[in-house]
Amino acid sequence: MTNSPRCQNNEVRTIFSIFVLLSLLSCGKSDGVKGCQDMACDVSRFSLETTEDGNIPPEALLFRTLVKIVNFNSEEKTKIESAAELVKKVIMGQEFKDAVVGHIFNGEKTFVDNSGLTNLQIYDRIIIAAERLTPEQNYRLDVELELYYEDSPTIGYTYPTSRRIWMNRKFFSRYSPYQVAGNLTHEWLHKLGFIHEVEDSDSRPFSVPYAIGYIVRRLASEMYPGL
Repeated sequence: MTNSPRCQNNEVRTIFSIFVLLSLLSCGKSDGVKGCQDMACDVSRFSLETTEDGNIPPEALLFRTLVKIVNFNSEEKTKIESAAELVKKVIMGQEFKDAVVGHIFNGEKTFVDNSGLTNLQIYDRIIIAAERLTPEQNYRLDVELELYYEDSPTIGYTYPTSRRIWMNRKFFSRYSPYQVAGNLTHEWLHKLGFIHEVEDSDSRPFSVPYAIGYIVRRLASEMYPGL
C-alpha cells in the first residue's frame, strides 16, 4: 500500500509539510476547512452517536464509493469497480467496526499515528468520509484513480494537494480485487488526513492507513474468497 507521495519497498514514500501556524502537521497541506485545523476538530464538526459496544451506526449503511478513473482499460475498469464495491461492503459491516474499534497496539486499543483520536473516533471519521480537500459529510469515498506503469517497487502514490491517486499497473494487474480494495482504502485514508512514517519500521503497519487497509483486505477476502 502507499503514501504521499511515492512508495518504496512495496510500501510508500511520503511527502508532508509542517506548517508553522499552530504547528500543524496535516500530511502536506493545511486542513482545507476554515477554522478547523486538526483531526479532532474535524471529528467534532462531523460527529456520530456511535458507541464502542453494540451495532454499527445507521450512517454506516449509507456508505458508498465514487471512483473516477483515468487510463483504465475495460478489464481494469471491471477490477477497480469490484474493488470499490468490496470497500463499500466491508465498511458497511459490523465486522469492520469491531476490527477498527478493537484494534490493538502495544496492548492498548489504539493506532500508531492516530492524530490523537480514539479508535472509535477514527471509525466515525471513516463513516463520515469527509475528505480533507472536500470536507463534506456525505458518507462516500470520493477519489480519482489513474493507472500508470513503472518498473519499480512503487505500488502507488498520492499527493496531499490532489484528489487523485496513482496506481502502478505493475502491481494492479496481478492483484486480486480484495488486494486492490486494501490498497485503495490505504490511499483514501491519506485523503482523510491520516499519515504514517516515511521509512519502514516495526510500528508502521499499525498506523491508520496500513492497519485499516489490512483490515479491509482481510475482511474482503473472507467475504469473497473466490475473488
